[in-house]
Amino acid sequence: MSNQKNLESSYWNPELISHPLVGHFRRKPSGSWAADTAVRGIDYPIRIAADGNEPCQAQMDRFAELIARVPEIIASSNLSDAPTDEWRSKHPDYRLASARISFCRLYEDGRFFLSFDAYPEDDWIPMIDISPDFKVTLADWGV
Repeated sequence: MSNQKNLESSYWNPELISHPLVGHFRRKPSGSWAADTAVRGIDYPIRIAADGNEPCQAQMDRFAELIARVPEIIASSNLSDAPTDEWRSKHPDYRLASARISFCRLYEDGRFFLSFDAYPEDDWIPMIDISPDFKVTLADWGV
């Protein structure tokens, strides 16, 4: 078994658990859960994660509130549409404002981490940290 498979099996409970709010989710030994599901306000599935034993309505409401605010969050982040000039020349049509959300994490204290789809073959991904009151605390392109 590869190291990646060992890591995944030790990190994730491989069992999908059925749940009315998200369809199915997985528990992590750290006391959190994750699901690939659509959130109110978008029409495609994203990976969401939060603390707790299972998803609850209050968490789903917070995710939906965040999704509704994504355009203003992106605008206030001042994050460029490209991490480098070279990347921009390879992907001149990429716009963060129209990018799909790929992952959203809700922390116990109400903060969020949000990442967006880009071009995975290039290793760069736009990421934004958001305070409980939906203010951008950090925005950057990471690898």
